[in-house]
Amino acid sequence: QGGSGESGQQEAREENRAGQESEQAQQKMRDAQEQLEKAERENAVKDQEEARRLLEQAKAELEEILRQLREEEIERTLALLEARFRKILKMQETVYDDTVSLDKSNTAGDDSTVPARAAKLSFEQKKIVVEADRALTLLREEGSSIAFPEVVEQIRDDMQQVTDRLAEVQTGTITQGIEEDIIVMIKEMIEALQQAQREQEQRQQEGQPQQGQPQDPGLVDIIAELRMIKAMQLRVNSRTTRYADLLENPEDLVGQATAADLQQAIIKMGEREQQCQRITRDIVLGKNK
Repeated sequence: QGGSGESGQQEAREENRAGQESEQAQQKMRDAQEQLEKAERENAVKDQEEARRLLEQAKAELEEILRQLREEEIERTLALLEARFRKILKMQETVYDDTVSLDKSNTAGDDSTVPARAAKLSFEQKKIVVEADRALTLLREEGSSIAFPEVVEQIRDDMQQVTDRLAEVQTGTITQGIEEDIIVMIKEMIEALQQAQREQEQRQQEGQPQQGQPQDPGLVDIIAELRMIKAMQLRVNSRTTRYADLLENPEDLVGQATAADLQQAIIKMGEREQQCQRITRDIVLGKNK
């Protein structure tokens, strides 16, 4: 969202400082390389060793600058994502409360304003979808996480389902259940982002680089990724149980869903289960590296 002019100027100064430091380190590398080539042409062994030492020193300085820049980028991205998801959570909780209230009027069947209210609520939900799209774009552009973008994409898909269902004045159990799952997943996402920020701060205090390439650490570590996969799986399990309770005969463990919207919801759960398997495999294979 940009931020104030003062914070923007501060960020510009930091980027300019970082750029100058990076350029200085690169210039040292170029100078050392030229000295090394000259010494090799002149067969000056002593000069060759000194040039190599300067080259390694300049290389180390550049790597340290790149590592610091990456850490600063991670800090900004985590903070930005947390702020955006807090905004999304507040919006979604409002829509959920209004959905519950609207469903009571819809069930009573004596309120002619229900369709108009549902349409307005659907529009508000659509705004939340847009916010989720922005968060998803940020995660995809950052590119180092597998599970987090997948979770956000599933949340976004649920939000779109709620948008469509509210537009059709479907305010009952399934719609409210999806909204409840969205809220739970957003809270878990916020908690995961907070944990990642705490771990990032601790690493900096201890002077420990993050796992992976020293100049290119990931946004979150593999433990955080696996936690999000676990959260996804728990949501699949809980929603499957909820849908089972909506069958005509919940005691029939192989019962068939006859309602069209319930059938579609169950199909979605099958797709979610496949997604959990796929991203787990991708993380094991290191496809984000």
